[in-house]
Amino acid sequence: MASSLAAANADRHLIQIQHGGSLEAMAARVQTMGGRVERMHQGLGLVITHGLSAAAVTTLRASPDVVRVVADRTVQWIPSANRLHLTSAPVLRATAKTTHVDQSGAEFFSFQWNLLVIRANSAWAITREGQNTLVCDLDTGIDPTHIDLVGKINLGVSTSFVVTEPDILDHNTHGTYVSALISSNGIGMASVAPKAQLCQVKVLDQTGSGSFGDIITGVVYAADVGADVINMSLGAVLSPRDSGVTQLAEILQQAVDYAHRHGVTIAAASGNDALDLARVDSIELPAELRHVISVGATAPTDQQNFDNIASYSDFGFPGTTVFAPGGDFQPQNGGVTTDLILSACSSFATELLPAIDCSNHETYIFDAGTSAASPHVAAEAAILKSDAPHRGRLRADLLTEECIKNGTDRILTSGRYPDPLYGFGRINIIGGRDCRHLVTERQ
Repeated sequence: MASSLAAANADRHLIQIQHGGSLEAMAARVQTMGGRVERMHQGLGLVITHGLSAAAVTTLRASPDVVRVVADRTVQWIPSANRLHLTSAPVLRATAKTTHVDQSGAEFFSFQWNLLVIRANSAWAITREGQNTLVCDLDTGIDPTHIDLVGKINLGVSTSFVVTEPDILDHNTHGTYVSALISSNGIGMASVAPKAQLCQVKVLDQTGSGSFGDIITGVVYAADVGADVINMSLGAVLSPRDSGVTQLAEILQQAVDYAHRHGVTIAAASGNDALDLARVDSIELPAELRHVISVGATAPTDQQNFDNIASYSDFGFPGTTVFAPGGDFQPQNGGVTTDLILSACSSFATELLPAIDCSNHETYIFDAGTSAASPHVAAEAAILKSDAPHRGRLRADLLTEECIKNGTDRILTSGRYPDPLYGFGRINIIGGRDCRHLVTERQ
């Protein structure tokens, strides 16, 4: 997660047409004007193009059947690798052994305070652990050869929308790190929803940059392939006074609305800028969009006070909905490496992480961020949906979101609830499961 300026991509445009218009007719028109159609999204009335001239763009904007034509923007959605905490933390390696449904036998489970705090280990025994759910992570890719991810990824639906990196392999390690927190084999590390199936939708390149167009495409694609949950451990603080950003945000909102109508629960990182989102004159995207659960990060200091808001985490309701463990590293205040969050490292990230050798497919790293907090919520959503009766995807999504919010451990800094700082509180999977159980009984 990173705050960033959005750099205009003058060669790529998003064209949205009036409801009921023909995308095929617009595509043909773009071609006659010298442009190339990259993608079309029927549900959004959207055509993504490349190579239109300035004159062509002006002509299209004046057309009565066109809602908007906006240049795409490229954003640094996650920190560059040199801003991560990787080199300050030890690297751990595991050896393959039998996978257990109860993942407390994972080799490095003793370091995973995050799972104990949200009671994930208790949930393994009384839930379906995300069975028969698909969780799509929109990120930098994934390492399907890591011992804790082998067999966990639906390779048939995983895909890349990054033109310069057409495969799903993770050359950054961010996507691998995030995905393994959702579901793993329980060999070196435990995960929140061990039976959930993962899908990787690559929308960021190895530097952590990506375009609005690719993220919009990723959200729509995940909904179309039947994702139950979307995780977006990415985001940027952008100015609402920038008309181009505002228009792109509106299209991204429509993509989120489209996924919501398909019954998808969406979690996103709230941001790593230590901002009170209730007080700033900016917008955190995609976390502050409707139908997105915005997740802030908590962390201990020297393994004490686990529900402190992490030093970097954005906070403030309603911009931040809930909190989940994200880790922190504050040695100047007595913090230790184990206050960070442990997860898998990608063996394909050798160029960006030269100081760390993850090439043996069994390496783990410590890191921190709201990027680590968000997958805890996405995994809880998978568990709640797995345990839900079949009442339709949209109904299941609404109940899941309500139970994530109402099943929390409430942390109050005032007499109000939701709390002005913590929102609905820090997630508790048993609390969410009990909420779901009570709602089901009442129905």
